[in-house]
Amino acid sequence: MKLHFVGIGGIGTSGLAQLCHHLGHDVSGSNQGSNPVFEKLQTLGFSNLYDTHDAYNLDPASNLLIYSEAVPEDNPERERARDLGIPEKSYFEYLGEISKNYQTIAVAGTHGKTTTTGLITAGFQNTAFEATVLVGSTLDILDGSNFKAGNNKFLLAEACEYRDNFKFLKPDVLIITNLEWDHADYFKSKEEYFAAFKRIASKSKNVLYHQNDEAVRELLEDVHTNKLPVPEQSANSWEAILNIWGEANQQNATLALALAHFLSLNLDDFKTGLGNYKGAGRRQEALGSRHDLEIYDDYGHHPTEIKATLQAFRSKFPNKKIGLIYEPHQYSRTHKFFAEFAEAFKLADHTALFPIYEARDTEADKAAVSLQDFVTDNPNLYLVSTLEEAQNFAKKLDKGDLLLFMGAGNISQFAKEFMKT
Repeated sequence: MKLHFVGIGGIGTSGLAQLCHHLGHDVSGSNQGSNPVFEKLQTLGFSNLYDTHDAYNLDPASNLLIYSEAVPEDNPERERARDLGIPEKSYFEYLGEISKNYQTIAVAGTHGKTTTTGLITAGFQNTAFEATVLVGSTLDILDGSNFKAGNNKFLLAEACEYRDNFKFLKPDVLIITNLEWDHADYFKSKEEYFAAFKRIASKSKNVLYHQNDEAVRELLEDVHTNKLPVPEQSANSWEAILNIWGEANQQNATLALALAHFLSLNLDDFKTGLGNYKGAGRRQEALGSRHDLEIYDDYGHHPTEIKATLQAFRSKFPNKKIGLIYEPHQYSRTHKFFAEFAEAFKLADHTALFPIYEARDTEADKAAVSLQDFVTDNPNLYLVSTLEEAQNFAKKLDKGDLLLFMGAGNISQFAKEFMKT
């Protein structure tokens, strides 16, 4: 088939495009500007790529247009597809269609999906279990890619809950890392959010989860599927194996190992593979040294993720101070979890806030909260929006300390610009 991807530079869309290309489809695609993922596709031999959105990027002979969640209905290529009678499917909808040809292992949960998927991928590699992999970040173990072509019947993929997008999947194995209300712009209550997970669990053949996770246990109480509760492993058992740190990552590794057991893989080889995993892009990612500080970049954008990451750094570097420059993601999330964010910021020695990243926010959302509210609540917080302000903030730390840039919007690019100052 001739497939056209709009938003092909997205982390999910690009992976699916690579899978379709691997399956023999004729793939073209567009993106609004270039980015590292888009450039990676170019190096892989994708020739019909466009770095702008234009109606005439779409070949009239295309059989299907696949669009990223970030691409609106009035996108010119989507409008032309409707004019030409070319069907459209979202990334998640088409992933669901493709997954019907595989035995799907879906990694779901509020936090830790990418890390858990990456750990499983590393374990698979060391056991010669050649599953096809779609992961929500670039991985060093995949040579900087977010996709791996397999040669067996299994597909390992992240299952994103936003807008109930994972409803298109029917997993053979569903892994639930943890559960906590998020995406408040779409799920208006904790009950709505949990109900989405209950629906996908109900249509999964097997559900693998932490035995001591009360929220997941309650969710699954009246779900009639094969439940695979995983007992907790001691932290000491993981510290000698893993090259990533923190309790949350140890919990992720426990789920990965439990999957290996379920699949009857060699557990010793799989554990060795887990040790080969050194992280994903923007997950505790070391950028290098600058201004006598060690600089890190992280994707965390929920209070629990901030806490877990700061606690992990604190345990790994107990004698170093931690500076945090955090970019809140969405006014709606910032407002709903204001108290939780304020508490999480206290775990850093010094915290600065980058301007709120607006995404899918209403005028009411934007009126409900501001960064100044955090400063009023905690006068020790600082506001940073320029490189000069970031440099001045960094002076609060001593030589050899850690400076962590965190968030899901523009903060990663800002961190890279800071590295050049």
